[in-house]
Amino acid sequence: MAKRLFACVAAVSFLCVLDAGAQGHKTVEPADIVNLQQVSDPQISPDGRYVAFVKSGPEGGPHIWLVPVDGNSPARPFIMSGGADVSPRWSPDSKEIAFLSNRKNPLAGTGDFHFSVTGTNYKGKIPDQEEQPLAPNEGNPMPSKQIWLISLDGGEATPLTNVPGGIRSFEWSKDGKSLAFIHKDPFTAEELKEKQEKKDQVLVNKNYKFDRLWIYDFQTRQASLLTHDNMEIDAFAWSPDGTQFVARVSPTTSYNDHWYVSSIVLLSAKTGAVEQTLLEHSSWTAVHWSPDGRSVLFGKRGPRGIATIPVLYNLQTRNEIPIGPSYPATIGEVAWTGNNSLTAAAIADTSCGFLKINLENGGLTKPSDFTGPCEKFTSSENGVLAYLRQTPEHPDDVYVHSQSGERRLTRANPQVAGWALPTSQQIAWKSTKDGQTIHGILLLPPGYQKGQRYKTIVQVHGGPEEAWVNGFHGEWYDWFAVLASHGYVVLLPDPRGSDGQGAVFTEANYRDWGYGDFQDIMDGVDWLVTKGIADPGRLGIGGWSYGGFMTGWTITHTDRFKVAVDGAGIADVFSMAATSDIAPSYFSEYFGPLAENRSLYDAHSPVRFLEHCHTPVLVLAGEADFRVPFSQSEELYNGLHDLGREAEMVAYPREHHIFGEKAHQIDSLQRVLDWYASYLH
Repeated sequence: MAKRLFACVAAVSFLCVLDAGAQGHKTVEPADIVNLQQVSDPQISPDGRYVAFVKSGPEGGPHIWLVPVDGNSPARPFIMSGGADVSPRWSPDSKEIAFLSNRKNPLAGTGDFHFSVTGTNYKGKIPDQEEQPLAPNEGNPMPSKQIWLISLDGGEATPLTNVPGGIRSFEWSKDGKSLAFIHKDPFTAEELKEKQEKKDQVLVNKNYKFDRLWIYDFQTRQASLLTHDNMEIDAFAWSPDGTQFVARVSPTTSYNDHWYVSSIVLLSAKTGAVEQTLLEHSSWTAVHWSPDGRSVLFGKRGPRGIATIPVLYNLQTRNEIPIGPSYPATIGEVAWTGNNSLTAAAIADTSCGFLKINLENGGLTKPSDFTGPCEKFTSSENGVLAYLRQTPEHPDDVYVHSQSGERRLTRANPQVAGWALPTSQQIAWKSTKDGQTIHGILLLPPGYQKGQRYKTIVQVHGGPEEAWVNGFHGEWYDWFAVLASHGYVVLLPDPRGSDGQGAVFTEANYRDWGYGDFQDIMDGVDWLVTKGIADPGRLGIGGWSYGGFMTGWTITHTDRFKVAVDGAGIADVFSMAATSDIAPSYFSEYFGPLAENRSLYDAHSPVRFLEHCHTPVLVLAGEADFRVPFSQSEELYNGLHDLGREAEMVAYPREHHIFGEKAHQIDSLQRVLDWYASYLH
């Protein structure tokens, strides 16, 4: 259930007659959105002059681009190679950029690197080893990425490292004299030999290859292992004086522990030893150090362990200040902007933007021009913020925000201006379960006419802690611009359990999957019918991941939908809880331990209600999915097929939870479009 949130624009007023001005514009097809240019990871220079970012698309990449903050000249390619160039990070003096690349490395085979891991010494030439991905569901591993360095003035990039297996992430020290990086334990020579002989059996939960912290020293041009203890470094930040790290660590390399079983510690920058544990059970968020070195930022779990609450922790007094624990929004990134202020990116209802934080009590203030990203941003020393933002009119682009306001710096996909796009509206309705206000996004097709009823698709997001927000709904995982462009009304509901209304709302579907959230969604459909927008005889539903669960639940509990698409959905909550790569913690947070709650798990499993399904359903799934195992989709499809129900299933080889191969992305989206068209005329 990978979290993916989308940037937003200001709320649109209540429903109105829309201009049919899309005539002459191109109808959006699956290949159009799959071929969009992608921008990511905007990093503003400390002096606030430039933003470096990553761009990729049909023309190649990923590569690193550069754009001036003043907007006086367009973005230009800056770091290009025959490989992948990612993760630009500025030196503290803004004169250089370090980055990761899998380009051909002249250090390979030089034999001048010496290091020691878990008691095994490696010296001289190191055998090539494939990079091991952080988690099996994150996509196919790429060739080894190493740290490179390039001057802002240009010239050739210089390789800094050549370590087997590559580097996951890195950070500059505040004085610019060192880099700290995360590197996974490599295979020993004996292990490599056994792998070549196909003796590659895996002893589960044993012999972990840990992500450890290393330090590269620019003066000696050598890297040394810092963390010798067997613990996984999930995230880290260097103290301003360079003597410590604040880190989020977990006891094993499992993805379950990465997300749900981690703690916050202080590490010595000399020995790597744990000097202090600040929090035993932390949330999965990033960690930060205050500019004055007196405080750190990390995330705590909400009352039921589901939501995340940021915390400002004073290292001298050990005082914790929760940030906005009862504020009706979901906080994403929290970071210092300048030397004396804290800023948060947040989702409020279905909008995204920046909130100001009171350092004394953690209170939040929403500015009148609430706009910005949902999650990530970076800040210069003078408080200029860089981030990605999208609107209903365009996909992600690089923006900056300063005291003078917001400025858009890139236009990565100008062709979108010629597309027949939907009109996006932020709407709300009351749940008949308890009167709770439920928010959502309504996409109206080009040329929409008030008073005319339309074929309507309800699309449920994943998570369930996720949210639809008012942005550009056109990418592989978010294909609704395609549906709307083909004449559909699309409802994107944020039922209880979603982000956007605070921790209590996010945790409101505790032990209640398929009940309260189902009613919230059905009330949204009733609202559309009452307003004369949706045709009650031409309704469809779909979703991916948790949205697939809600699709399976809906079609086994009501016949009001004429067609459904279940993408990588959860069919059997009990078997899912025993096989997912985020088992068992993810499910025990919602339902409790497996052994004593079997009946509760069964009561919330669509597969237990298949005999009630009479809706034609298309099932899509990746065969290499570790998040929602392929067997979940097989349970749904085979159960319906055995009952003689109308169902079709498409399996995609090599694909994980989020599809990565372009041909599979296009094929799956075209099948979705064709399936809906077959039943909704």
